[in-house]
Amino acid sequence: MRPASPADPAPRERTTRGVATLFEESREDGSHAVLDLGPASESSLAVYGRYARRIRFVDLLSAAASQGWTAALAALPEQPEHPYDLLLAWDVLDRVPPEARPLIVARLTEVSGERARLHLVVDASGRRVVTPLRFSLVDVGVLRCVPAGPPRPSWPPFLPAEVGRLLRPFHVMHGFTTVGGLREYVAAR
Repeated sequence: MRPASPADPAPRERTTRGVATLFEESREDGSHAVLDLGPASESSLAVYGRYARRIRFVDLLSAAASQGWTAALAALPEQPEHPYDLLLAWDVLDRVPPEARPLIVARLTEVSGERARLHLVVDASGRRVVTPLRFSLVDVGVLRCVPAGPPRPSWPPFLPAEVGRLLRPFHVMHGFTTVGGLREYVAAR
């Protein structure tokens, strides 16, 4: 990891109703299994540790860039005895080509439990160029967003009805729009 330079944008912290909703029905007793599809973060680990003894970080976008989608998805670890019941996909589905999205959802379905809940973020700003973000939790209702690379062209808008269809067998329970133009979804199996 390279050191920060004065030109690097500062991380932004914001409240996150989506993550708060994801955890609101979860007990702080270590009984859950969490799968985070972003890079590992100490602060996220501390939050997840209140709820889960089984926590996996899988930087899916980096893995796919180096290994390809088939290998990256196959490497998502299964836990047959304790399938994941809290999944954080962040903006993974928003940053991949539309044809890769169903493959990701299918694999998340395979590694998750029957009552699993899923959180994801979609850029709803309408901008043609977006800056990729890296997400981590500061607390259950507080999200840190850090720019994670140069601006890139956005994919066509990922509309709420499309999200709902794509996520099956998960169904969208809640959707929240943030001040910065992000839309958070919480879905359940």
